[in-house]
Amino acid sequence: MGARFTALLLVGAASLMILASSMFGSSSSGAGRIVHVTERGVAAARQQQLAATAAGSRSRLTNLAEAAPGGGGAAAPPLATATASAASPERPAARGALDGSLEAALRVAVPGEAPGFVMASFANSALNDHLVNFVLCAVRARAPFVIGAVDQAAFTMLSARRDAPTYVTPMAKEGASLDGSNQHSSGSWKRFAGMRTGEVLRMVRLGYSVLHTDIDVVWLRSPEPYLMCSGEASRPGGEHGPGSRFECGPLLSADVAVSSDNMSPGRDTEGRASYSAGGTFNTGILFLRPTVKGRAFAEEWHANVVSPPPGSRYVSLTSDQQVFNHMMRKPRQWPGVDAPHGSAVMREAWDGGRVTLGSLPLALFLNGHGYFVQRADLRLKVSPFAVHATYSLDNHDGVAKRQRFREAGLWLADGEEYFRGRFLALNASVPPAVAAALGAARSAGQSPNHIGVHAAALRGYLAELRDALALARALRRTLVLPRWTCYVDKLWAGSDNIIGMGFMYPGSQDAPFLPFACPMDHVLSPAAWAKAEVDYRDAAILDQPQLRASGAVVDVGLEPRPGWTRKAGSLPLGTSAAEARELLKPLAATPVLRLPHARGLLCSIDDAAAFNSLADRLLRIPTWCAKCFQPCSKELAGWLPAEEIRRGGGWDKMSYCMKVDVPPKFDAGGACSLNVQP
Repeated sequence: MGARFTALLLVGAASLMILASSMFGSSSSGAGRIVHVTERGVAAARQQQLAATAAGSRSRLTNLAEAAPGGGGAAAPPLATATASAASPERPAARGALDGSLEAALRVAVPGEAPGFVMASFANSALNDHLVNFVLCAVRARAPFVIGAVDQAAFTMLSARRDAPTYVTPMAKEGASLDGSNQHSSGSWKRFAGMRTGEVLRMVRLGYSVLHTDIDVVWLRSPEPYLMCSGEASRPGGEHGPGSRFECGPLLSADVAVSSDNMSPGRDTEGRASYSAGGTFNTGILFLRPTVKGRAFAEEWHANVVSPPPGSRYVSLTSDQQVFNHMMRKPRQWPGVDAPHGSAVMREAWDGGRVTLGSLPLALFLNGHGYFVQRADLRLKVSPFAVHATYSLDNHDGVAKRQRFREAGLWLADGEEYFRGRFLALNASVPPAVAAALGAARSAGQSPNHIGVHAAALRGYLAELRDALALARALRRTLVLPRWTCYVDKLWAGSDNIIGMGFMYPGSQDAPFLPFACPMDHVLSPAAWAKAEVDYRDAAILDQPQLRASGAVVDVGLEPRPGWTRKAGSLPLGTSAAEARELLKPLAATPVLRLPHARGLLCSIDDAAAFNSLADRLLRIPTWCAKCFQPCSKELAGWLPAEEIRRGGGWDKMSYCMKVDVPPKFDAGGACSLNVQP
């Protein structure tokens, strides 16, 4: 279910068309909760077997100055400069140099005599910003990794850095041309999938324990202590020691372990592999051990992607993830693989048990919905290893995923220039219509988290945004978006009954999380703003140290025009853009001016026609649709007026799409046009 993100960008328009990046070899294996003495014996033997491998990989994060092509000396500056918090830790010098070969990159990433644990991802230069963010986050997490460059430009950029073990993949060597599509059925996608599974196989054959990771995964901590069950964390009393909530010992029996697109980290924490088996395995985070069974699976997985046997069930499949899911399950059965409740591994995976398949705990390897919307890590009191930007909305592309990471403070790839300038911040506030709807719901004994409240909130958000954006442009400042509140969740499309699930994404409703802080793509289209080349910032920028200094932020007072007297940092409601610009001149050097709200702020602006055209493109709510269990005219009647239900196409029908009008336009002749009724 989670959207796959890759870094083979196929450029055709302003939108990012992505083909292949970190979705490298996706195998999945894990170990179940071991309860029998014999099973514990197997786990203990596996732990001893892997001890040498783990020991060789504890200290392998290296300073790549000597590994860069050309030998020693200072490396070229990175593509993007991280903020102070993203500075790479100092590391011992690497052995050898990056010469474009996989073997050289692995020696740099995992110094030592024996192969060890390594993360592997793949990208080309079309998504350099995501690639740089991946590198900075993995380095900060002190997690060993290699990146397979899918074009020569990516290798040149990465090998010039001090922190990115990289090599040239077969696709880069061949100069493979792409067909401009990110569809799974495209020739480029299939070729990339075959290359990726083949490269995973190469690493497993070399004896490495490989964690394939998509490029849209942010690594917060190194997962090695858990996956390899090594170090202090694996000992009694350690985070993953015997008897702990996420004990690592049982997973040692897994040849392959995989993440999932399931929606409930809580149920996953309790049921583990038994819950994971019922969802789609996501090979964007996939772990393979170099065991006999692990290697055999990697061999056949790659073969089924590249050249499936004629007439087999793999011929019609269009991605390596689909092949993986089909291989692990019994034909024509669902889920086709199972596990005892609480076990870390599944039974009879791949042709009745040719491999031991483990599940990676969802709470530790969080998908996008679990982290960005549910904030399950806070509810479950866990510190995840990774956040995978699945379940992003809009075009679920690089633009949307970058915005999700920025909002969460997980984007390190912005240079210092991103934080410089002058900004106009719009504070989040509750529109009066929303406050009234919330009060009415509570008075009636209803949950306030429903489509009626949410629709009112969206109308209010857009209305205020009209004036905030117009004022920011008049002041020549960059707009800082607020942290809005969402009262219902949102689907990619209206094919599911979110209404019957309490307005939560089906599968996530067992741990209510409404309301929540809206990601931008629940309210606006990041792609539309990028296409219009309108610069903006997220509220997370206000957490930067340079903008938290005394005097960096000035709150602008808003008062009704009657009784207003001119004073510094104050505006009358119903002002014009020209008047506001004049009144705020004394604060021109202030980095951030912050509005408490923007209701009734502007009456008129300069060049209204041009702004109205821009606002018509930017101030539109992304499609919100859902199925109804009964005719929507009945199911939605308690929340929406009949006319709104009709407008959404739900009258006597079984589906509904919310309609939220764009705010009133500014009058081109200069007449007053407020964003709210007086």
